[in-house]
Amino acid sequence: MAGKGRRTTEETPLDLVPIMNLVTILIPFLLMSAQFVTLAVIDSTLPAIGPPQEVQEEPDEPPLMLSVALTDQGFTILGDNGVVTGESEEEGAEGEEGEGEPEPTIPCAERPCTSAESYDFEELTRMLSLIKDEYPDDQNVILVPEGRIQYEVIVRTMDSTREDKSQKGEDDSSRELFPFVVIAGGAQ
Repeated sequence: MAGKGRRTTEETPLDLVPIMNLVTILIPFLLMSAQFVTLAVIDSTLPAIGPPQEVQEEPDEPPLMLSVALTDQGFTILGDNGVVTGESEEEGAEGEEGEGEPEPTIPCAERPCTSAESYDFEELTRMLSLIKDEYPDDQNVILVPEGRIQYEVIVRTMDSTREDKSQKGEDDSSRELFPFVVIAGGAQ
């Protein structure tokens, strides 16, 4: 039984070169094909808070101070210098009986508005285009959304106030209306 001895096995080192080559090729390929985060930014201006700035000379014409109130009833277009679009002078800002909220300038197709499709963005753009014809130097619009207005409605309203795609301006691009949008605190 002298022939039965211990067998010695020789350890062979692992060949990791093929795996390392594979990892070296796969990592850059996976990094290039991955899309990590896509961000979209809508430019807007926040209301100024702080001490009043130096008083400048008053212009010949007071600024329009155009505001668009977004409610679940529709859009109400208002101007600070007494211009109220869409209401007759007899009705005033309080409606026919002088009580409650004013009737919206551009009412929704169905009341209350349940989705973004209920709002008439084309009519809003058309009316703002008429206002831009009267006040060509004004570039600001203030959006005043109610607290329950959907985000999509606010974004589409911002798009509708910035440009009129149905009218062509200079250099064959869409007509610029009110490019500087300020979002005010929501109405109650």
